[in-house]
Amino acid sequence: MGKHYQSPFARDLLGRMMGLRARAEHGDSAHSTTPLWPSWDLNLHPAIQGEARGLVETGDLPLHDYAHALNSSQSFAMNLFVPFRIGRTEPLDEFLSAALGRSVRVEGVDLEYYGSGDLLAEMSGAVPTDDDKYTAADVALHLRDDDGEVGLLLVEVKLSESGFTTCGGVNSRGNRDQAPCRSANLFFDAPDRCYLRRPYHAVRDRRYWAIFEGAHGSLRGAFPGAPLDGECVFAGDWQQPMRNHALCLAAVQSGRASFWSLALVHHDHNPDVVSGWDTYAAATADGIQIHRWPASHLLEAIHGALPEAEPPLGPWL
Repeated sequence: MGKHYQSPFARDLLGRMMGLRARAEHGDSAHSTTPLWPSWDLNLHPAIQGEARGLVETGDLPLHDYAHALNSSQSFAMNLFVPFRIGRTEPLDEFLSAALGRSVRVEGVDLEYYGSGDLLAEMSGAVPTDDDKYTAADVALHLRDDDGEVGLLLVEVKLSESGFTTCGGVNSRGNRDQAPCRSANLFFDAPDRCYLRRPYHAVRDRRYWAIFEGAHGSLRGAFPGAPLDGECVFAGDWQQPMRNHALCLAAVQSGRASFWSLALVHHDHNPDVVSGWDTYAAATADGIQIHRWPASHLLEAIHGALPEAEPPLGPWL
């Protein structure tokens, strides 16, 4: 749910979903008074509930705090991508090959993917602890192309949010040097002064800026379209795409993948979330590898993955 929960689109979507829940539970004249399911897995299509519960029980899928909310983006992501863990992947192969301009096949689907603790150096060790604040992509699709090269596609999924997670360092009490936060030009000149390089209580330097410098020679080279006449460009909506982007680049730099792409999948009628993503992609030197797909574009592939699933998946999406 998060800080963007009260956007007009979010309120309208939640109201309609509460009505659907009430009619499903109590009949056509009922109206739900709560935005939560009794159990998080009721948010999921019946065909994928068993797989999702198994992932949670084994610890491979940490649930968000509001996974049982009617408008949970994590549940939205499960409905969109868990079908490819248990069904045919060929329909998704076809979609991605056309969308990415590269013939690929899907070899694995992970949710809440962080790679390992050394990629961004956000964790104290190789796996996260309860105290670690770390980047996890909603979905990771592990790919292979016709030449046998391994690829990584990270997907951010948004349902009703109007934007993205912003930088927590700007207002952190541990941030003793806020000048780079107030000036994008100063930040690009001296990224080592950024609080995110070594937040309070961190045991090592985070690698975001080193990763972009390694890929493009400098931060300015990595973000040639970034405006410089205001606050740090990563203080707001660009923070979350930047971290997922860095995770992609780090996977290639570490040899875990040979090629990468990054995508946003969003509710078709969400009018707000696309602008932050699109402006970020346009400002980067890697924009050709950063994509955006309305969720409906995946419906044919999802139905192809689980053609026997009844009722149709559409109402869950």
